[in-house]
Formats: sequence, structure tokens, C-alpha cells
Amino acid sequence: MSLSRGTSAFTLKIAAIVAMTANHVANIFGGVMPEALTVGLYTLGGFTFPIMAFLLCEGYRYTSNIRRYAARLAVFAGVAEVPWFLLWGPSLNVLFTLLISLGLLWAGDHTRSRVAYAGVLAAGLVASWFCDWALAGPLMVVLFHRLREQSRGVLTTMLVFGLALGLPTLLGIMATYQGSPSDIPLVIQWGALGYYTLGFAGATFLMTTYNGKRGPSLKWFFYAYYPTHLMALWVIAQALSV
Repeated sequence: MSLSRGTSAFTLKIAAIVAMTANHVANIFGGVMPEALTVGLYTLGGFTFPIMAFLLCEGYRYTSNIRRYAARLAVFAGVAEVPWFLLWGPSLNVLFTLLISLGLLWAGDHTRSRVAYAGVLAAGLVASWFCDWALAGPLMVVLFHRLREQSRGVLTTMLVFGLALGLPTLLGIMATYQGSPSDIPLVIQWGALGYYTLGFAGATFLMTTYNGKRGPSLKWFFYAYYPTHLMALWVIAQALSV
């Protein structure tokens, strides 16, 4: 696809699942892979959540049935929780984060009182504490939605979260090199820095070239891919005793 035609939602989804798979491979098999490859895969993973958050806002904006949309997310979140639990233990996968975020978008557009919405937002953030991308995930979705009409809304959102998440990571790396003990291996720290810098930058480019078109419709494939690839990675990890 030529850049002059922009990036479709289909292309964004493909980029997200490739990056998501790379990130999960690094997370699961990083201990037995070359460090440079692990850092590279983590960096590529930085495309994932921003694109998922952006597309959730697009889905919310154009869906004809918000209840059906939420139900699909809930069903696949529940299915994916089985391999997620097998891989990472008792926490909730990112589809639950997106489900909470969807509820916050709806509440933001249907709650007249700012005080009431502040309470709903706080409750959503507390609920997300048990999920992947806790706190930052729902806030990113809400900010994408709030700034959707601004020409630099995507860039602003990504700069906010790139700095908020990347700067502490950079400071942590510097502290580690200066001799401060850390429970996080340096390869993971460098991977996280790549995630929040180069990964976020790549995602920003794709989102800012979004042309508003859906492209080929493979809705059920994208929903099913998440739990399927998690289960496949768990099986491979068991076979390799990783």
C-alpha cells in the first residue's frame, strides 16, 4: 500500500498482532534467546497496545451496537484468560483492559455530571489494576477519544505516554549502570525502553497515516488470534521446558 493512500484499519490490526506476538515471544522465551533479539522483539511489541487502544476508539465511534461490541470483547477475554493464566498466573489479560476502557468511553459520553464521571473513571482505573496495561491502558484510550478531533491528538497522546513510561525506564537503566541494584535484568530494561520509544514511534507513524478505511474484513480472525496464539505459545513453552 502506498503511503499516499494511508493506512487502513486492517493494516493497523496486522501490525498490532505481529507486534503482540513478538512481544509475547520475547516475554516467554527471552531467557533462551540472544539478548539483541530479545530487545528487538520487545521494541517491536511497542506497536501493540497504542494501536489496540486507537482501534478501540474507532470501533466505539462507529459501532452500531455497543452492547454487542462489549459482549464480543467479554467472551474472547474470558476464553483468552485460560492460556493467559497458564503463562502468567492470576491476572487479567489485555482484552479485559479494553473492555473496561470501552465502558469508560460510553460513560464519558452518557454521564452528565463531571463528578459522577470522575467516580466512574476512578472505579475503572481501580478495576484495571488487576489487568495487563493497568491504569495507563484505560487512560490512553480515554485520551485518544478526547483528542480525536484534534489534528495532533494522536501525537499528543503518544508523547504523553511515551514520556510518562519511557523516562522512568531510562532513569532506571542509568541507575543500574551506576551500581544501584535492580530486580529487573538489563535486557528487559533495554527492551522496555525500546518498547516505549522506537515501538511507540512506529505505532504513532501508522496511526497518524490512518485513512479511516476498514480494508478487508477479518473481524473474527483478529478476535480469535489472541487466545489462539497464547495457547500455542504455552504449548511450545511446555515442549521446550521454558
